[in-house]
Amino acid sequence: MFTVVYVVNQNSNPLMPCRPSKARKLLRDGRARVVNRSPFTIQLLWNCEEHVQEVVVGIDKGSHVTGLSCVGKGEILLSGEIHHRLDLKEKMDGRRAHRQSRRRRKWYRPARFQNRANSLRCGRLSPSIKTNVEEVIRVFQHIPLPISAIVIEDVQVDIARLNDPTLKGSRYQDPTRLDENLRIACLMRDDYMCQHCGKRSVRLEAHHIIFRENGGKDTLSNLLTLCERCHHHLHQGKITLKVTGTHGHLDQIAQRTMQGKSYLYATLGAQTSLSTIFGYQTATLRKARGLPKEHDVDALCIATYQTGEQIPYHQEYFYQISFRPRRTRRQYHDLPRIGQGRVKYQVNEELAGFRKGDIVRVKGHFVKQINSIYSNGYLAFKRVKGEPFQARPRDCQLLERGQTILWEKSVIKRYESL
Repeated sequence: MFTVVYVVNQNSNPLMPCRPSKARKLLRDGRARVVNRSPFTIQLLWNCEEHVQEVVVGIDKGSHVTGLSCVGKGEILLSGEIHHRLDLKEKMDGRRAHRQSRRRRKWYRPARFQNRANSLRCGRLSPSIKTNVEEVIRVFQHIPLPISAIVIEDVQVDIARLNDPTLKGSRYQDPTRLDENLRIACLMRDDYMCQHCGKRSVRLEAHHIIFRENGGKDTLSNLLTLCERCHHHLHQGKITLKVTGTHGHLDQIAQRTMQGKSYLYATLGAQTSLSTIFGYQTATLRKARGLPKEHDVDALCIATYQTGEQIPYHQEYFYQISFRPRRTRRQYHDLPRIGQGRVKYQVNEELAGFRKGDIVRVKGHFVKQINSIYSNGYLAFKRVKGEPFQARPRDCQLLERGQTILWEKSVIKRYESL
């Protein structure tokens, strides 16, 4: 395993990554220049032939964290976790509350909730859902690799197979084990809660109401969610269940389809080839390979499910991806101050040519990112033991202007695939 350097052509089209030794020679000879430090990317200064290999991207879309894995040349070329912004709804609720407060005091315009064409049009996405999807699209557009295909995880279960597990086979399905599609559907229907003791944060299992030896079938109506302890005690005869029947499972599961995925599919599908798989298929492959439950692991299984390629799992090129707003829209503090009334909200956006988010070299040694600018003339950084957390502008050298997408390289865990 070796470290890779990502390469883009003179026209900014991504090429296959190269070794660090080759990148050093290109930079030394003036045939390339650095265009991004994280992930580290160089740009060729001549028009190179764009002969590239296939790179497949697996995306495990989530509401809080989205897994990402780029597979090519028989290995993982880039992987990561996209941590979505969770403060959008809170900020919008705060702005709405301030508007209502001003309206009650007759400071502002009258209410106009029903006369906005955008809120009434068909197919409208709420701002929080649309922002969540667009963050995935923005990250995809910044991946420095020649993407040839995208595979995205669709809904967790295949509703058509709930009462007929033989409808579509699974390459890695163990015939002695309950179909993964049914097990996940059972847990989802019961809200991931043991139906006997009511516990959630425990290992949950799908129990056959009518035992298999008594002719019970592998159907959703014959399954019930129990924790491992209650399931064990039930088969020992220590407890007895009072089953009154299942409820609305098909509608409940169908409603769990994540909103905004149609917009995601349409946008990414217009750029390159796109396909989808079900969540139970991802879980089946991950368990068959003995891999841990991580977002980037699921993305790896999604990318390789259709081909069956055995890609060794590692986190050598793993990134934590987050987002930083460029500036705040707040103009005043929430509450007035005694004797001052409404106080204007001060935002220090620039100091001596430095801005929030800029990458700087501090005192010729430490590479830091500016988190905030203090009013006393200091630049503030993330607190790391043994490194400076603030510095004067004269002690800093600008390396790269701040971006709204933050790529932080980190290796969390190391596993060996079975």
